[in-house]
Amino acid sequence: MEKNQKQQFMCLMNRMKLLMLRMQQDLEVTQAEFITLVAIAERSRCCESGKVMSASTSEVARHIGATRPAVSKMVRNLSMKGYVRQVQSKSDRRITHLALTEKGNRILEREFGKKDQLMQKGFEEFGEEKTDQLLTLMEELFGLMEKEAEKRND
Repeated sequence: MEKNQKQQFMCLMNRMKLLMLRMQQDLEVTQAEFITLVAIAERSRCCESGKVMSASTSEVARHIGATRPAVSKMVRNLSMKGYVRQVQSKSDRRITHLALTEKGNRILEREFGKKDQLMQKGFEEFGEEKTDQLLTLMEELFGLMEKEAEKRND
């Protein structure tokens, strides 16, 4: 890949990041706290019985690439603001389970709704075929980049 192509790609990624940040200007939490809320929502899962399982601090830290102490501090702040509920494990007191509160779910729904509207308009203009091609290529590229990043971290 030519140097110019790498620079162009990085510029495009930064433009996307700035666009998403502009969409969150009126957000009541910091960018890092918002990322933590998203990670908690993504890491929470349903088990076979249909019961919702909560994420742990360690899982969230791994998911966002942050340290456990940093995530613990953000979680405490989010808990004090009423976005996250912390429940200590009954079987292992070292483990804290995390779940979004109704307020936490509302902020994610609102923010994702704004982004969804923006993307919907863009993808409509772009067309289904181009959008499918773009998503396929980005998925492939990010998969390759993630593999390379994992090799460097091992």
